[in-house]
Amino acid sequence: MALPGTSLPPSRRSFQDSTGATIVSVAPGDHYVTDDKNQIIVTLLGSCVAACARDTITGVGGVNHFLLPSSDSHDVAMGGDEAMRFGDYAMEQLLNSIYRRGGQRGRLEVKIFGGARVLGGSSMLKIGEQNITFVERFLKTEGIPIVARSVGGTAPRRIRYQPSTGRAWVQELDKSSAVSVTQQEENYRRSFVRQQPAGDVEFF
Repeated sequence: MALPGTSLPPSRRSFQDSTGATIVSVAPGDHYVTDDKNQIIVTLLGSCVAACARDTITGVGGVNHFLLPSSDSHDVAMGGDEAMRFGDYAMEQLLNSIYRRGGQRGRLEVKIFGGARVLGGSSMLKIGEQNITFVERFLKTEGIPIVARSVGGTAPRRIRYQPSTGRAWVQELDKSSAVSVTQQEENYRRSFVRQQPAGDVEFF
């Protein structure tokens, strides 16, 4: 079963596959941590990046899914969904959730996925590359090894990750799937509109 504090919100889907494993989906701006050996976490990535982290001894681990590399003090102060779209906050939340459940920094390993160039518009073309650079730098600073990666390119990815074993499955999706992934990320990005003091509106 899921660990205390990681109960599924209504927006997160859970179902059983043909093997009897419980599949838990992680959406943009979400993260999930478990110690259940029968749980597999899935997420769908375009330019977003997901970090899959686990304690190699206890098997406690999880997945995050972030849209942009870094936040500012306003976004962090908002907490929750407002800040989880940013990599720095999302990484801290994932790691702290693992630590609170007995994980130790020296036993962690991470696999990273995503960062494809699937979003249109000149302002969004390098978001994937920026997300990759951020997560690699963050983990190097924290001294946590990246043991596997599938990043960059132009194809969206479907990720399945089992924290108890550290096994990850990566499926690169075709161009028709890219449309729906792009729309999902764009809808998530547009859901955060911040009113500025001068009356300007900033879209993320």
